[in-house]
Amino acid sequence: MKFYTKTILFSCFAVLALTATADNVIKVARVQKTTTQKAPAAMQYQATEGQLNLPRTILRAAANGLTADFSVQDSAAYVTVWSENFDSDDRDAKGNLKLTGWTLDQGEGSVVTFTKEKKDFNTIDPNDVYSLHIDGPYQVFKRTKASATSSAISVPKNGQLHAYVRMAPTWNDYVTLAVQISADDFATTTEIWNSKEVTEGSARWIPITADLADYAGKQIKIRLYWGPGINDTFNTGGYMGDFYVDGLTVTGVSTVDQVNVKTGEEIRFADLTTGGTPTRWEWSFPGGTPASSNEQNPVVYYTEGGSYDVTLKVSDGTATAEVTKKAFVSVEAQAPEAGVLFPADFRTLAQPRMRMIAPLAPVEYKDASTGYPTEFTWTMYTPYDLANNTGFMFVPDTVFTTKDVTYRHNALDKCYVLHTAQNSEGYTFVDDSVQVQFQGMVSNFQPADSYQTNFVDGDLTLPGANKMGITAWAERISKPSVPVVLEGMYVGFTKASAEGLLDQISSVTFSLYTSENGLPGKPIEMLDSWMMSELNYAMNTQSGMVTIELGRRIIIDQEVFLVIDGIPEKNDSLECAIGMAPMRTYGNTAFMLNKGKWRPFTGYFQKAPGGQTSLSVFPYFNHSVLIPAKVDERGGITMGNDTTLVPAEASKADLLVFANQGVYKYLGSNADWCRILGTPGEYTVDSVSVEFDALPEGMEWRDAIVSVTDSVQTLNLVVRQSRNMHTAIRTIPAATTTVTERFDLQGRRLTNGRQPRGIYLERKNGQVRKIKNL
Repeated sequence: MKFYTKTILFSCFAVLALTATADNVIKVARVQKTTTQKAPAAMQYQATEGQLNLPRTILRAAANGLTADFSVQDSAAYVTVWSENFDSDDRDAKGNLKLTGWTLDQGEGSVVTFTKEKKDFNTIDPNDVYSLHIDGPYQVFKRTKASATSSAISVPKNGQLHAYVRMAPTWNDYVTLAVQISADDFATTTEIWNSKEVTEGSARWIPITADLADYAGKQIKIRLYWGPGINDTFNTGGYMGDFYVDGLTVTGVSTVDQVNVKTGEEIRFADLTTGGTPTRWEWSFPGGTPASSNEQNPVVYYTEGGSYDVTLKVSDGTATAEVTKKAFVSVEAQAPEAGVLFPADFRTLAQPRMRMIAPLAPVEYKDASTGYPTEFTWTMYTPYDLANNTGFMFVPDTVFTTKDVTYRHNALDKCYVLHTAQNSEGYTFVDDSVQVQFQGMVSNFQPADSYQTNFVDGDLTLPGANKMGITAWAERISKPSVPVVLEGMYVGFTKASAEGLLDQISSVTFSLYTSENGLPGKPIEMLDSWMMSELNYAMNTQSGMVTIELGRRIIIDQEVFLVIDGIPEKNDSLECAIGMAPMRTYGNTAFMLNKGKWRPFTGYFQKAPGGQTSLSVFPYFNHSVLIPAKVDERGGITMGNDTTLVPAEASKADLLVFANQGVYKYLGSNADWCRILGTPGEYTVDSVSVEFDALPEGMEWRDAIVSVTDSVQTLNLVVRQSRNMHTAIRTIPAATTTVTERFDLQGRRLTNGRQPRGIYLERKNGQVRKIKNL
C-alpha cells in the first residue's frame, strides 16, 4: 500500500543529509521542498443507501420495447464475426500452401505474388503460423497494379475492421498497399487505410483499426490493393517492395460489466440500444471529459482515479428509454510526469550548454507535465544562494505554487530551476538549470552531444547531398525569452567538394523562415549564399565553419527556422555535408524538405523515437532587456515599478530605465502636460527626465504614458500625478531646514544610514539639488 506523510519524508531527507557528501547535501536539499505529498486516495465507489455501488445496471425500458444499452469498443468487449489469419495448411496438388477464400488479380504478366509464409507475427499472436506475403517485380518497366479480394462478410452493429500490415516506409516511394472495402462488389470503393500514412521508422507491423458503422447490416468485401508509389506521377503501378498482412478480423461489441482504464486513456462508447431506432442520445459521464454528450458513440476520458457511473437516455421520437450502469468505469490514477516549457530552448554553445535566458526582464516558465497533476511548486535559486545558506538544509527564499510562473533573474550566470508536479498518487520533478546572460553564441546541441556527420549509404550524405529527393535542410530556433538581435551566425560543414563546373558555381543559400505548426513556413529573408567552391575554401581554411554575413540588423521574437537550400544532388564527384549532433531519442530540432514536404528527422532514419538530432547552426544572440529600473542596497540593478507618482504641483521627475543595448530614442509622451527633457545617454542605465504641469483644479489624478525604445522593443512608463501625493520635501517648511537631508526620486526621506549607489535629491539650507551617490 502506498502511504506517505510529511514527517516520514522529512526524516528520510534528514538522514540522507547527515550521511551524504557535501555535493549530495545540496542535491538532497534541493529536492526536500518538493517531496511532501498527500496520502493517495483509495479507490472510491459511489455509495447508495449505505452500500458500496459495485458494478450493476439500472434499466428503464419504454412501453414500445425500446431498450437502452451500451458497451465500449475494447478488446474485452469484442465479438469476432469474421477472421483471417492465413494459418490454414491447405495445399495444392504440388504440395504448395494455397490461399483460399480470396480472389486474386496478380497484375499484368502475373508478376505480383500472394503467398503464405512464416513471418514474425507470432510476436503479436503467439499461435500464429503463416502470414500473407505480397511481393512484386523489382524492375521499373514491370510495375503494375494487383489485388486480393475477400469473400463477402456480414457487418454487425458497431462493427470494426482490425488488421496488421508489416512494411517499411521507404517502400512508399515505389509501391503502396491500400486496404479497401465495398458493399457493391467494388462498383464504389472506400479506402480505409494506405501505407502512405506510415512515414517514420523501420520495417515493422502496423496495427489498423477502421470503423464500419456505415456498413452495419450490410455485406462487404475487403480488398488488399497493390498500387503505384508516391513517385509514380503517371499512376502506372507498384514495384520494388513487399508487404505482409495478418490478423484480419471484423468485430462487433458485446456488453461488459465494467471497463478498466488509466487516467487520460480514451474510452470509445458504443450504443447497443434495441427495440427501435433512436433519433436522440443523451449521455451522462459524471467525472468524465466531456461530462455529457449527444453523440451516438462518444469518446470520453477521466483525469482522476475512482469508479464512475454512466447513464444513457435514448428516444425514438415517441418513447424514451434509459439505462444507468453503476461503477461502469474504473479509473486507475497515476503519478504525473513533471515537465517544463522553458522561456527558451536554445543553449549556450560553451559547455555545460544550459538554456540561455535573459536577465532582469520577466520571463515565463510554463508547466508541461502529463498525468493530470493537481499541485505544483517552482523554486529558482543560484549557486550563491546555496553557498550562503546557513541552515542545516537549504530552503529557497521563494516557492511558487502556481501552475506557471513569471520570474525575473536578477543574477547573471547559472540558476537552478526545480519544478514539481503531484497528485494523489505521488509526485515527480524536473531538476535543471539555465544560464542567465545578456548575449552569446547559442546552439541546439545537448550537453553530451559531439559534432559529426552520419553517412547512411551511397545515395545520401546525412545531412547534405543526396539522391533521395531531399532538397533542403532546416534547423529550428526557439522563441527567445525576450526579443533578441541576431548579430551573427555560423554554420558548420564537414564536407564540401565539387569537380563539375556547374556544381562548383551552385549557390547554397541560408534563409530565415517562419514557423507554422512546428514546421518551416514562409521565407522571411535570405541571409547569405555561398557557392560550392567557396564552401570548399571554408573547409580548407576555416575547418568548415561558414560565416553568415548579415546585411542588416535582424530582430527575432518568435520561433523561426534557418533553412539551408541549393545543395546540388549527390554524384560521384560531389560531396556536401552539414555537421550535426549524434542521433538521439529526444530533443529533435532538425528538419528536411522531402519530396516537397517538410518533416522532422524523428523516426525517418531510425525507428521512432530515435533519429532525433540538431544541425550545426550557431547564432549569436543579444537579448533586448528594456525595463524600468531601480538600484538595490548593494548597488545592483533590478526591475522597478513602471509607474512613477508625482505631486500635483508643476515640477520635474526622473524615471530610471535599464537598457542593455542602450536607449535608442525617446518616443515622447501621450499627454501635453508631461514632456520628456533632453536626449538619451550613452549608458545602459538612463535617467529619463520629465517635466509636468500643475494638476488642474477639480481633478484628483491623471496619467501620462512616456515611451522610450532601444530600437527592438518599446517601454511604456506611467507618470501618475495625484493630489494625494504629498512628498516629504513638500511637507517640511524650508525655513526650518538647517540640516542636510536626502530623499529618493519619489520624494521619500532616506535614513542617515548608508545609501546604495544611485541618484538622489539633497536639501540643504532650503536648496534642493540632484546628486549621484557613488
